[in-house]
Amino acid sequence: MKKAKLDQPLTGTVTAEWLCSVTGLTDRWHRQLATKGYFPPPIRGRYQAAETLVGLIRYQREQIAKKNDTLRTEQELLTKAKREMAEAELLAFRDRYIEKEAIGPALRNVSLHQRAVLQHKFEQELAQNLAGLTPLETIARIKAAVDEVCNIFREGTKEWLEAPPKTTRRRKA
Repeated sequence: MKKAKLDQPLTGTVTAEWLCSVTGLTDRWHRQLATKGYFPPPIRGRYQAAETLVGLIRYQREQIAKKNDTLRTEQELLTKAKREMAEAELLAFRDRYIEKEAIGPALRNVSLHQRAVLQHKFEQELAQNLAGLTPLETIARIKAAVDEVCNIFREGTKEWLEAPPKTTRRRKA
């Protein structure tokens, strides 16, 4: 395709060849645009200059608007996806979060239970069993008692974690 001379006057008509060189489109494409009503069809291979250029500009604007609408739609979909991800993360966070008011009494109960178990082990069982033992035997018995107490607490914690207390979440309206 030849480059058009842009110094050609735009009054009257322009040739199909000149129009193709200016727009970069084929004559067949120009004729399709004319059929769609963007500008009058050519008469004996010549297009009405002013009406054709105005129609081509209108066509280009519509194409740009479609592209912008597509971009806007894509941006809206991306924003929606990000919002949905944030909502899912918040929901997962809330499922892992337990309010202090709900867990406080349970922790106090665990602490009191630990104190009672330790006191019983040390006062009732361990103290009586240590009389007359060597230091190495005493250390071995203390370690065994500590392991037994830790195991009791581990099992209690495991049971509690498998069935956590009911929470009373405050939801914002």
